[in-house]
Amino acid sequence: MSATPAPARRFVQPESGDDWPRIAARVLPDLPVETAIEQLKSWNLHLVFRPISVITPSDILFVEPPRAAAGA
Repeated sequence: MSATPAPARRFVQPESGDDWPRIAARVLPDLPVETAIEQLKSWNLHLVFRPISVITPSDILFVEPPRAAAGA
């Protein structure tokens, strides 16, 4: 039996004053900003649907989509 943990999703913690465009430009520089923002928001619904739309340095922001489950 293997005790190898599943690979973790890549993430960043925003810097003070960050917003969606700044984060998108920094973590997905090869994409147009609007496309990068759309992708980031689709991977971070926990931030998109907050009652107050503020990104804080204590947030976890995923920079890649969820990984497929092993054996799926």
